Amino acid sequence: MILSHHSSRVSSTATAVTVSVSMVLAGLAAAAPAGAVEETPPSILNEHVSQEGTPQGELSLTDGEVVSFDADGVASYDAPELPDAPPSTGDRSPGATMGMYQKSLASAAHLSDESEQSMARIAGGDAEADGTTTTESGAASETPLDPAGEAPAADVPVAETPAADAPASGSPETDQAQVGPAGAMSMVVVNGAWQPAGIQGMDVSGWQPSVNWSREYSLGARFAYVKATEGTSYRSPAFNSQYIGSYQTGMIRGAYHFAIPSRSSSGAAQADYFVNNGGGWSADGKTLPGLLDIEYNPYPAYGDVCFNLTHSEMRNWIKSFSDRYKQRTGRLPAIYTATDWWVQCTGNTNMFNDHPLHIAQWTNSPGPMPNGWNTHDIWQYSDRGPFSGDSNVYGGSWGQLQDMARNASYKPLGGRAPAAAAGPFVDVSPSNQFVREITWVKDRGYLNGWPDGTFRPVQPIDRDAMAAVAYRLAGSPAYTPPARSPYRDVATTHQFYKEITWARSAGYLTGWPDGTFRPNNKITRDATAAMFYRMAGSPAYTPPATSRFPDIHRGQQFYREIHWFAAQGITTGYANGTYRPLNTTNRDAMAAFIYRYIN
Repeated sequence: MILSHHSSRVSSTATAVTVSVSMVLAGLAAAAPAGAVEETPPSILNEHVSQEGTPQGELSLTDGEVVSFDADGVASYDAPELPDAPPSTGDRSPGATMGMYQKSLASAAHLSDESEQSMARIAGGDAEADGTTTTESGAASETPLDPAGEAPAADVPVAETPAADAPASGSPETDQAQVGPAGAMSMVVVNGAWQPAGIQGMDVSGWQPSVNWSREYSLGARFAYVKATEGTSYRSPAFNSQYIGSYQTGMIRGAYHFAIPSRSSSGAAQADYFVNNGGGWSADGKTLPGLLDIEYNPYPAYGDVCFNLTHSEMRNWIKSFSDRYKQRTGRLPAIYTATDWWVQCTGNTNMFNDHPLHIAQWTNSPGPMPNGWNTHDIWQYSDRGPFSGDSNVYGGSWGQLQDMARNASYKPLGGRAPAAAAGPFVDVSPSNQFVREITWVKDRGYLNGWPDGTFRPVQPIDRDAMAAVAYRLAGSPAYTPPARSPYRDVATTHQFYKEITWARSAGYLTGWPDGTFRPNNKITRDATAAMFYRMAGSPAYTPPATSRFPDIHRGQQFYREIHWFAAQGITTGYANGTYRPLNTTNRDAMAAFIYRYIN
């Protein structure tokens, strides 16, 4: 249950938690034999981030299990603290977690017995890394998803009657009775904690510096939210390994942002920070929409429980965040809140009931819903188990949870469907084959439209516009164009004079021997490949001895560049296998090329 009295703040239990956790860690040190060499903690293999900061890779296995381990976080686990103001990246504090205002430090730092034991083994040097391989998708090979994308059943307490809409799925390596792909079950006790019926999940943050994801999965967790950011100055150091670890065991996972709504930090700015640091979304069926954690202010420096904002200011702040998140990702974020906070701080508005609702209520009932929703999508029912962090349950079927992960137009279980998405331009509909790419380049200013709101997707792109695109892709560097034009057909007053002369100086687009640039000529597909090759730094590349395209032959101009272009996955050619080098490049195809080149 969310409390509304400031007297319940976390500081009252700091001493007790410090003592209890110190005893645990002291026991770990005593358990390690004298002179023992500490084992290398789990690391991320092939780690990289996407264009939007999403961590990717695989965790190395520990004792055959997927365990995220933040050594710095474990080292400070015996001294948890919440400052008076939000932290910055690199600070000792992990900041606020879901429900922070009403949590004790003990519940904020809650770990399941299984995860706490794993942390003990690793910290004590008793864990061993092994050579178990991982799949390219990041899922551990011992617990693969089946071809239909259904997760195998776990070793969880079995209900007498599994959920009717849970497809039968199981692992051949266990003879446990099946409970459905998402651990759907009747009300049971797991790890000494009460658990309601439904598809089980969890949420974690830097307060959980070590999580044994294999064991959490075995307990029944099938989805997870992981704290990525807070405000515009803090990115959780545990985020990468937690986000990867949950995915690696087969969970559907998503990132969440702890909001610091204020008059000096807009919702849009915080949405940008969130997306840039891992809070994006993709329709891969394994990524939940980014979650906006909007709740009681836990920081005295920011005033009252509503961050000193009026109802209208809070509503406008949430809308600013939501609008920008949708602009950046193509879908609305989910909202985590408590009904009494929503009433107190937004005036109980119903304007956001097209967003999935993650409700907090730590009792045996989710209680009344905020205005506009008649039920929840996710209910956070416990801060003390059975899972590490907080324990959650999804209110619908496994198929509906998958739909929430993959469908930008997902209808909340208790709300209204989001408005039909509009295209980025009046002549680019949501069903356009390149709508994602066109929206992406528009949002970043790489390709713009016309004052009448059109993009003109099937219009060929001119050479002058291509020079402008190249300049923008390079970051619009400082450049002073020559006072006298190097081309007799490009005046110094030309709209793209600076970009054209910059592209010439960079060697990306040059002119003809007759001194012309021919700015209004349409750029061809072979020249497009050459330009991207040059922008990439003309990397060493040996083209195939035999052309992959029947209309491209060795010795042909741009043979190397075209095959490099294809080898990078930027172009695939046409369905009949041809490349059509002398065809013009249309604006929609250029948007796709730019998107693939950057990503």
